[in-house]
Amino acid sequence: MFGNTMARSENSKPTKELILDAAFSFLEQPRYTSFSMNELAAKVGITKPAIYRHFKSKEVLLDAMENRIVDDMAYLLKDIATKDLETSKKSLAGLIKYFIENPSHINYYIAQMSQNANYEEHLFKKLTERQVSFLGQVADKDSYLSAFRSDMRLFAKHIFSGMSLFYFVKLQEKLRQEGKCIPSPQEYAEKVVNLLVYGLLECTDESSPVHPQEISSERREELVSLCKIPENSFPAENKIFKALASVIEKHKMGGVTVERIADELGMAKSSLYEYFDNKNHMIKTLVNKEISLLQTIANENTAEAKNFTEYMMIQMYSELEFFKHRPEIIPICGWLLMGADDSFDAASGKNPEDCNDEVYSVWEKRLPERITSPDLGFPYSPKVLITWAGVLPVAFLVEAKGKDLTEEKFMEGFSFMINYIFNGIK
Repeated sequence: MFGNTMARSENSKPTKELILDAAFSFLEQPRYTSFSMNELAAKVGITKPAIYRHFKSKEVLLDAMENRIVDDMAYLLKDIATKDLETSKKSLAGLIKYFIENPSHINYYIAQMSQNANYEEHLFKKLTERQVSFLGQVADKDSYLSAFRSDMRLFAKHIFSGMSLFYFVKLQEKLRQEGKCIPSPQEYAEKVVNLLVYGLLECTDESSPVHPQEISSERREELVSLCKIPENSFPAENKIFKALASVIEKHKMGGVTVERIADELGMAKSSLYEYFDNKNHMIKTLVNKEISLLQTIANENTAEAKNFTEYMMIQMYSELEFFKHRPEIIPICGWLLMGADDSFDAASGKNPEDCNDEVYSVWEKRLPERITSPDLGFPYSPKVLITWAGVLPVAFLVEAKGKDLTEEKFMEGFSFMINYIFNGIK
C-alpha cells in the first residue's frame, strides 16, 4: 500500500519496516555492490539473527524491497490507462515526483534494469498482477505481455517512457545537488510529463532552434544508411576492454574485480595496476576510449544534418549502429548512469548540464548556450535534450535483447521511439 512510504514516527514503525527502511538507505547513493546482512543489522541497531526472524533470507528481503516499490507504483499508476488524458498525466507526474522524493527507490530500479535482462517485463508482470493496465482496457498479464512483445509501438512507448523518467529524475537530482535553482518536484514532474506526452513539436514554438522539422520517409532512409558502419571498417576491441566485458557477462557489474579481469587476461593483477589506479579508474578509462570512438563517428555523420531534427536522428542512429558493433559496452553504460558525479550521462560520459563541456560537433555551435523551450522550469543547455536522446538507444537495445526480434521489427520499434521524442506519446 502506498501509505508505507508516508512520513511516520520512527518509533511507531514495526521492526520489519525499519529493516526495509535501513536496507533502502544503502541506496541513497548509486551503487552496484550489495549490502551485507551484518551491515544491515548494524544500521538498524539489532542483531543479525533478529533480521532473520523477519526475513528468512536475503533473497526474501530483496523481494520485500521490490514489492514495496511495486506496491507504491501500482497505487500511483492505477489511473494510467484512463481515457481522460489529464488523469493519465497526473498519474505519470505522481510517479516522477515519487522517484524524485525517493532516490533510493529509483537507484534500486536502475540497478535492476542495468543488471537483469528483461527486468522491465518482470516489473510489468508484477504491476499487472496488481491490476495496473497499460493497455487502456482490462487485461490479464498474459495478454499484456503478448502485446508488449509483439506490438512495437507499445514496446517502444514503454521503453521511451521508462528511460525518460529515469533520465529526468536523475537530472533533477544532479542539479539539486549542485545548488541550481529548479522548480518543486511537483512542478518539475508536471513539466516533464508535458514534454513526454506532447513531444518537442507541441512544447516548442516554431522559432525555437529545437523545434522539430518534417522529415520525409526518403530522407529518413538516407539518414539510416548514412549511419551504417561496415563490419570490416570497425576498429578491433582493446584486449582489456574485451576481458572486462567477459567478466561482466559472467558475474554482472557487481561482480567485476581487478582480480577477475586479470584472470581473464591471464596476467598478474599487479600488471593492471601499472596502468590503472583502481577498478573504477580502469572502467572509466576503457569506456572513455570507446565513447570517444562513438563521438568521432557521430560527429562525422551529424555534419550532414540540415536541422536539429536530423541532428538528433543521426545521433540516435549512429549510437544504435555503434552499440550493435559493441554490445559489450551496454551494461557498462548502466554502471555509468549509476555512478553519479561526472558519470551521469550514460551515452556520452558527460554531465548534461555542464555548458563548459568541449563542443564535440560543429553542428552544435549553431545552438544557443541556454534554452527555455521546452519548459522545464529553468534555463538549460541544449545538451540536456541531446543527452536525453542519447540514453534512449541503450535502453532500447537492453530491452530488445532476448526478444528475438527481426531486423525489420527492431527498426520499426526504434523508429517509433524516435518519433515519441518529437511528437510525444499521447
